[in-house]
Amino acid sequence: MNTQFKLRIKGFTLIELLIVVAIIGILAGVGVPMYNGYMASAKVQSATTNHKNIKSFVAATLTKCSTGSSSVVLGSSTRYCNQSTANWASYFITYFNSINKNPYGGSYVTTTSGSPILGGTMISYSGNRIVLRTNIGNESGGNAYSPSSGYDYITKE
Repeated sequence: MNTQFKLRIKGFTLIELLIVVAIIGILAGVGVPMYNGYMASAKVQSATTNHKNIKSFVAATLTKCSTGSSSVVLGSSTRYCNQSTANWASYFITYFNSINKNPYGGSYVTTTSGSPILGGTMISYSGNRIVLRTNIGNESGGNAYSPSSGYDYITKE
């Protein structure tokens, strides 16, 4: 056994470790705000898509009734076309609450009148029309509505 060679264990110096920690901190400082921006944008887009899907579904369902069908299946329930618009608004609220998620958290269809909460949709009725409005929010977390002014109306014939 040769005693001239000593086993030397090399490790990282304190400076090297500090540099690595600094680089990770810089990356996190840049990445977290970008991630939050992407998440905010995705929530607005999701709420906008939910509104468009609700509007299309309500219109298609009421069109099916107006073209001679006597009933429509919503989820696991059969709904009869001769029901009042008030009943249909209630049916749609129940149906969309069972299938949609609020991108901001909480319940989805939040109200039958007034302004919906962030990410929520108002489904109501006025005469023979179903009335829709969604609070899609904006990227800074404030309120913004779809449609931007007023309401969407879908007529039940």
